[in-house]
Amino acid sequence: MNQKPPFTAIFTSPVGYLGICLEGQKLIGLKFLGRGNPSVDVVAEESSGMNKAVNSALNDYFINPQHVVQPEIMLDGTEYQRKIWKALTQIRSGETRTYGDIARELKTSPRAVGNACRRNPVPIFIPCHRVVSKSGGGGFMGHTTGEPLAIKKWLLVHEQEAAADD
Repeated sequence: MNQKPPFTAIFTSPVGYLGICLEGQKLIGLKFLGRGNPSVDVVAEESSGMNKAVNSALNDYFINPQHVVQPEIMLDGTEYQRKIWKALTQIRSGETRTYGDIARELKTSPRAVGNACRRNPVPIFIPCHRVVSKSGGGGFMGHTTGEPLAIKKWLLVHEQEAAADD
């Protein structure tokens, strides 16, 4: 039986529900759950201050992605994945880079960059949506069509519009 992970909180966003996972005072997971009613378990923790920090950061992002205070994050990934995720955080809101650009910078392959993006535990805060293919949008959350790609496009347009207003 494939059990869905419990979330500390559910956040309602313009692109649908987001499941938030905390460990202590650190964000360890953020998952796009879609627009439908999320049928997931929510386990409230006593880290309500962190819930507020994550909610505040997400609210800030959806109001103006140019001015977001990032919450504390604890990443569970290989050293290699963390290296790629760190490179993704250097892509400014409103900008994009290709998988190939990042691969050349880190002396790896575009496929490896894509695999690390797919395993990104905290999208938005590690902006894998800002990574595109040289011939188009690329994928998002392991998909190249459907709702995940629509979310990626929405996030990119949202950031580009905010950058143009700043």
